[in-house]
Amino acid sequence: MVVLFSFGINGVANSQSAMEFGNRRKEVINKMEPGSVMLLRTPLTSARFDESRPGGSFYYLTGINEPNCVLVLFSSDFPVRAGAMANSKEVLFIRPVNSDRLNWDAQTIGIEGAEIKYGISDVRPYSEASDFIGRLLALNLKVVYMDMEKSTSLNDPMSGDEQLIKMARDRGATFKVLPAETILSPLLSRKSPAEIEYMKSVVNITAEAQREALRSLKAGMYEYQLDAIIRYVFSVNGSGSVSFPTIIGSGINSVVLHWMENSRKMEDGDLVVVDCGAEKDMYCADITRTYPVSGKFTDRQKAVYNIVLKANEEAIKMIGPGVKTADISLKADSVLSDGMVRIGLIKERAEFKKYYYHGLSHQIGLKDSFGGLVAVLEPGMIITIEPGIYIREEKTGVRIEDDVLVTDTGYDILSMNAPKQIPEIEKLMKEEGLNVLRNVIK
Repeated sequence: MVVLFSFGINGVANSQSAMEFGNRRKEVINKMEPGSVMLLRTPLTSARFDESRPGGSFYYLTGINEPNCVLVLFSSDFPVRAGAMANSKEVLFIRPVNSDRLNWDAQTIGIEGAEIKYGISDVRPYSEASDFIGRLLALNLKVVYMDMEKSTSLNDPMSGDEQLIKMARDRGATFKVLPAETILSPLLSRKSPAEIEYMKSVVNITAEAQREALRSLKAGMYEYQLDAIIRYVFSVNGSGSVSFPTIIGSGINSVVLHWMENSRKMEDGDLVVVDCGAEKDMYCADITRTYPVSGKFTDRQKAVYNIVLKANEEAIKMIGPGVKTADISLKADSVLSDGMVRIGLIKERAEFKKYYYHGLSHQIGLKDSFGGLVAVLEPGMIITIEPGIYIREEKTGVRIEDDVLVTDTGYDILSMNAPKQIPEIEKLMKEEGLNVLRNVIK
C-alpha cells in the first residue's frame, strides 16, 4: 500500500490517495441519470452503536471526516460551464480555517487544503451551501440523489430537506428524489485493492486483540476488564476507535446478542462470547470468538461449540462469486439443526431457531457505509460468517464469526489469525497475558 499523504489535524483521519477518492467520484458521476445532481452531507452520528466517528458515503467520496460539509456532484451531461452555478462536475462546501484560533485548536483542512490535498477544484465556504442548494433545486432537474431527512410523523413539522423540496416544487420543479445509495451501495459493496489492504490491516489488529484477550482471560475478571485489554491492543496498533461497542458476554450474558454493558464478573465454568472490531481510517473489522473462562471447555461446551464451528466452516467453504447468500445460510441452518438434534437439544430440526435467532452474514467495510443486503456474491465483497447457538436454560452461548473476502476464484479468510479450533484456544490460554488486575485499585 502506498501512502500519499496523512494529516494529523482535526477532522481528517485518512491515508488513502486523493486519486482514489477522485476516481470514486468520477464513477458515481458516470452512473448518475442525465440531468441529475447528487447532494451528500457529512452524516450525523448514528444513535445506534454511536462511536462518534460517522464515516459514511460522504467520507467514501472525499476522505474528509469533519462536520458541516456538503458535496454536490453533477451528472456527466450537466451543462457546467463558466458563468453557470459551478465550474466543474463537483463542488465542495467546507468550513474555512479559523486563523484566529491556530494557536488554540486543531483546525479543519479548510478550502485550500481541500483543493490541494483532495483534488477538488471548486471548493467554497460552508456558509454558502444553503443558498447554492436552493438555487440548484430551482433548475430544470430530472433527478436529485440525496439521503433526505424526513419528519417522523404527520404531526411533526417538516424537516429542512422536506421544506426545501416543497419550495422547489411550489415553483414548478418536477424532479424525482432518489436515495444516494441507489448508486453508492453497489460501489461500496465491491472493495478496491486499496480498501482490501485496509481491511486486512484492521482485521489483523482485531485478531491480535482476540489473541491477547484469550491469553489474559482469568476467572474473577470483569467483562469490562477484558474490554480494556482489547481496546489497548487496538490503540497500540493505531486503531483510534472501534467498529462498535465491544460485546463481552459471559455466563447468562453469552446468550444476549448485543450485550454491551460488560459489567459481569466472569467465573470458572462460564463461556464468554467476545465480539469486537477495530476501526482504522474508517474501515471496520468484526470478529467473534467464544472462550472458556476456566481455560478448558467442558464436554457439553465442546459439543455445542463444535456444532457452531462446523456450521461456520461449512458455510465459508461455499463462498465464491455467483453464489447466493441464501444458499450459504441454508447450509449453516442444516448443520446447526442436525447438530442440535444429535446432542438432544431439540427433537425436530424445525425447532432450531429457538436457539439460533439471527442471520448468518452481513457486509463489512467503511464505517456506516459498506453496502446493503447481498443476494449474490461478487469478487471484492467482504462478508461475515457468524453462526451461533444460545441456550438460555444452560447459560451457554456460542458464536464464531469470521471476516471473509470473496475472490475471483473463491474466498480468503481475513480473520484466520484469530484462533477458533479448541486445541488452539486451550493452548493459547496457558500463555501469559496482560495482568490488568495489577492496576486495579483495592
